[in-house]
Amino acid sequence: MLNPGFHAMFVDARELPAGSVLDAAICIVGGGVAGITLALEFQKRGIETIVLEGGGLNFNAASQSLYQGENLGIPYDLQATRTRQFGGSSNCWGGWIRPFIGIDFEPRHWVPNSGWPFDLTEMQRFYARASDLVQVNNHGFEPQFWHEHLVGDRSILLELNDASLETMVSKFSPPTRFGRDYEAFLRTAQTTKVLLNANATEIATHEDPSTVTGVHVATYGQKMMFVRAQRVILAAGGIENARLLLLSNRCDQRGLGNQHDVVGRYFMEHPRIRLGQMIPAVNAAAFRFYDARYTYHNPKLAVDGTSASAHLGLTEQVQRDEHLVQCRTYFRACRAGEDSTLTERFHEIYNAIRWRHYRDFKLRTFATVALGSPNLMASLLYRKLRLAAKSDYFQIESVIEPVPNRESRVTLSAQRDRLGLNRAALDWRVGDLEKHTHSRMLGLIKDEFEASGVGHVDLERPAAEPELSIIGCNHHMGTTRMHVDPHRGVVDQDCTVHGIHNLHVAGSSVFPTCGNDMPTLTIVALALRLADHIKALHGFHEGIGGFRTGGERAEAV
Repeated sequence: MLNPGFHAMFVDARELPAGSVLDAAICIVGGGVAGITLALEFQKRGIETIVLEGGGLNFNAASQSLYQGENLGIPYDLQATRTRQFGGSSNCWGGWIRPFIGIDFEPRHWVPNSGWPFDLTEMQRFYARASDLVQVNNHGFEPQFWHEHLVGDRSILLELNDASLETMVSKFSPPTRFGRDYEAFLRTAQTTKVLLNANATEIATHEDPSTVTGVHVATYGQKMMFVRAQRVILAAGGIENARLLLLSNRCDQRGLGNQHDVVGRYFMEHPRIRLGQMIPAVNAAAFRFYDARYTYHNPKLAVDGTSASAHLGLTEQVQRDEHLVQCRTYFRACRAGEDSTLTERFHEIYNAIRWRHYRDFKLRTFATVALGSPNLMASLLYRKLRLAAKSDYFQIESVIEPVPNRESRVTLSAQRDRLGLNRAALDWRVGDLEKHTHSRMLGLIKDEFEASGVGHVDLERPAAEPELSIIGCNHHMGTTRMHVDPHRGVVDQDCTVHGIHNLHVAGSSVFPTCGNDMPTLTIVALALRLADHIKALHGFHEGIGGFRTGGERAEAV
């Protein structure tokens, strides 16, 4: 007898019989932004689809702990930078939206390993549909338009004399929580099933690994089952996509799609550096268009429900002339006496409690925050109320485009998780071009601001910070990169794994380069492109498949 909840659109894998075999035309591994976008598209076509989500509908610390990994390079918290829950990391996404631009897709001779198999015009076909899914309006990104509609005469729009710098604008999604916002639709979908608490452990293939047959699945109680599918799409994120390919090494010890040792390589993350202060020559309120703390999700500052904020970037011309990558710089209003280190320690405690990383909790961190609590409370209240007019200075924060580096990579650690699988090991590296670009960007800002009378820029590094501190933006990109040459990429221009005709990859792990803008909109656009490609392929017999359980065990399939 089948489990009473078995035919529901959302099923907890822990409630299924051990050895269950489930059939579908498409199996999507990952219920985050890319996975849900794909599922929504396949539902419109009536293609039977199973989505495997390793977490549940709500956050669970035990599930989240499966993201723990080994760190071999720049310090990086793998567990805290993704969310293992239906909806994926859209559950903790800040909502920043900006499309990639033309130069991001070009091969640049000064940027090793740069270039996409197609140009911006290909992506522009999908950005409008992607904007609808992330719930931002279709107005362009012209700074003059947003300045006039958001802050108008109350603030300045910088008139930049140096042709090296330009004002750029990012929009803000509400932010869209893909799990929450699209759950109701998927619950009514007759041909889409979401399997919760279902951890993909291996991609199955024939003895000839050119054809995948499905996905092995385990629950936290080590209950095994199998999803048999005509096509498999990995949409589990930049770390987990590579990890699952490497773990699927039954036919080839190197892992699936890894004949040329590319899987896991070229890991990219946007390096973020906080260095410098800008003391405005005029009232700080005049600079509010460039203060994300003021415009960020401010309902009073929105056009058709969408808010936006400005920042400075390098012009395309200076990137070409001086062989730089892109750098975007933000200005965050701060009050006199604000201790940025103290605020960072507070967020460490907040995240430790939020993600229940109690073992990582440091007593000295708590002591630092407790001793500075009056100053901290004033700073947090100041930020909450967006008191830009009371600011004494602006903290300068820059985000740099990463250069694809073959040695920046994800591998398998000897450590194992509670399912018995090798954890991921990350060796994140940032090179000299990124550091040079950052230094040049700050120099250009200082020269421009002080020459034009905007304000004084102090770039002195605090004595307590002798080394440049690099942190990430929680963007995992590049580990299954796209390239027409299988020696240089894991997937082809259609996001199909080289040499495996029915295995595809979605998400930012396929980015060959990642520009300097937030990846979410492009993740959605690429997922739409992949969905259109798969829908156009022949061989789908819609209406077959569906859940089935019985005597066949996953291990025997």
